Amino acid sequence: MFSVLALSTASKAQTPVTATDFTTNPDKYKGMTISISGVELNTEVKAPKGTTVAGGGVVAVGKGAAVATPTTVTSTATVNRCKAPKGYTIVDVNFPNDPKFAKCFIMKNSVYASLPINQSAITAKITFKGDSKLGYTITLFKL
Repeated sequence: MFSVLALSTASKAQTPVTATDFTTNPDKYKGMTISISGVELNTEVKAPKGTTVAGGGVVAVGKGAAVATPTTVTSTATVNRCKAPKGYTIVDVNFPNDPKFAKCFIMKNSVYASLPINQSAITAKITFKGDSKLGYTITLFKL
């Protein structure tokens, strides 16, 4: 009986979700651990698209394009404050179905260091948890 309960709990631990379902209604998955396949991780850009970095600095708009000084963001991008806590790195996550989708994604430095460094964009399956206002923490990636 215990093993059936453990399997049931493990199967609910992470929910596979399509990128379209997530980007059209991210609040539906608030606080849930979900997995999405086919997303692109951009390792060359430190601030994700559509995000302002607190304290001035870089403003990124669109698909990871960075501007050296703060500027007005066009209405096509959603702007969120994104600041990684100590021990974490901001990751630019691009969803192929919705290039304008802009939310804050962070990853532990140790996990980020295991990403392939010889590629600027990596297509992967990611597992993460969070919400659209505070951001998402990527716990696992699979190439």
